[in-house]
Parts: sequence; structure tokens; C-alpha cells
Amino acid sequence: MRKKIAGIFFFLFLSVGVFAETEYTLVKEIPFEDAWMSSDKMGSVYVIAINQLFKFDSDGKPVSNYSQTNSGILQSADCSDPLKLVLFYPDFARVITLNNKLSLESSVELRSLGFIYPSVVCQSANLGYWVFDLASFELKKVDPALKVIYESGNLQQVLGLTLKPRYLLESDNFVYVNDPEHGILVFDMYGVYYKTIPIRDVQSLQVRDHRLYYVRGNAFYSYDEKKMEESEIKIPPHDALRNARIEQNRLYLLTSTTLSIYSF
Repeated sequence: MRKKIAGIFFFLFLSVGVFAETEYTLVKEIPFEDAWMSSDKMGSVYVIAINQLFKFDSDGKPVSNYSQTNSGILQSADCSDPLKLVLFYPDFARVITLNNKLSLESSVELRSLGFIYPSVVCQSANLGYWVFDLASFELKKVDPALKVIYESGNLQQVLGLTLKPRYLLESDNFVYVNDPEHGILVFDMYGVYYKTIPIRDVQSLQVRDHRLYYVRGNAFYSYDEKKMEESEIKIPPHDALRNARIEQNRLYLLTSTTLSIYSF
């Protein structure tokens, strides 16, 4: 059954701070339990469930899936580049790269590169990876030749904080380290600490043009880095919201039981 729900919404393709009256139309609902979700700039949406990665198009049509039976638990997938997906398996400290068809392209063992306890991983627009190592409390950049080229230094000593990052991403020439207890730490492209955004209790993050989008509690929020202002984004009714993302004219909502795709 199709639903139409009116609400006030931040329209990403308008100037920052401009509101647009938006009507949401339910495109599809897909049942998932205990899942993880991300998306790419082309509008594809990705779900991790039962230790597999599933890819759907912007209308919720299944495209492909990927599973790896000998790497432990699949924790995350960086889908910021739709042509190169980066999967992270922390049990084996393994990074796997897939192409846009979810076919295996490469596999990297981070412990062989000197990482003792890598906790979160993301890809870099300049190729390579960013890795946060809990053993040394350092953010490190690994280049395509698998050499560590930038290091933040021990952040526990620098900041006086014991960090436990849950999410890591690169956007607009900055690297964002999300620690639910302490906030979102921002670093430059050389791994140098820049600032901390005081947003806590966030489990996942999307960043566009220095505007952050995230779920906290059971609501969806936007934070303008330049104005340092947080605003709640009105979205369709939902239960137990786990994540929300926006790509092109699609809103993706992941709850404890369902992935819902809306057009606007």
C-alpha cells in the first residue's frame, strides 16, 4: 500500500538553511531484522544482515549480494564510492574491496601492516584507507601500496580521552571519527586533529557539504558545521529507528524490523 505523508524537510539540493515542503511517497518496504544500512550517491542502498551484504537499487529492487564465510563478522561497508566498496571484518582485521557488482577485487590483512586492534575502517577519495587502531589510539592513512603514510599520534595523550570509535568516514577533505561518548572528532587529510563536534550518542553518520545527518534516539537530525546548529528533520512515522540516509530524491529508513524507501 502506498502512503503519502507531508512534512517539513531539508532538501539537499537547495541552499543550506532553506526549507522545502515535501511529500513522501512510500516506494517499498523490505523486512530485515538486526540489520545495518548505508547508501551511495547513485541512490543504491546496502544492507548487512545475516552476515551478508545486500545491494538494492533506489526502488528497492535486489541487485546483488556478497558473503564471506571465513572472515568472521562483517561490521561495516563503506559505500561512498559506488564503484569500490570497502568491507571491514574486525575479527580477522581484514579489509575486502568489491566492485559495483559486489565481486571481490582485493583483500588486505591489516595486522600484517602493523595494526594490532583496528576498530573502524573507511576508504579515502585519494585511494587507500583510513584506519583507527585502538591499540595505539591512532588514526592512520594507508596508501594504495599498503604503506602507512599519515598518523595522528596517540589521541589518548593528545586529547586526554579514551576513544572507542563506532564509525569512520571521509568527506569534503576531512575525516570524521564518530565516538558516541565524546562526540564526532574531525581530522584533516593528513590525520591532524582539527576539532570535536559535540554531538553524542550517534551510531552512524552521513556528511555532505559540511552538513551532518544522523540518527539519535528515535529521530533524524541535521547539523550545520558552519552555523553550528542542529535541526530535527521531519520524517514519516516509524518504530525503533536505527539509521536514516538521503540520496538524490530518496529517503531510506532502517528500523529494527524493516528497510523503508521513500521518494520525495
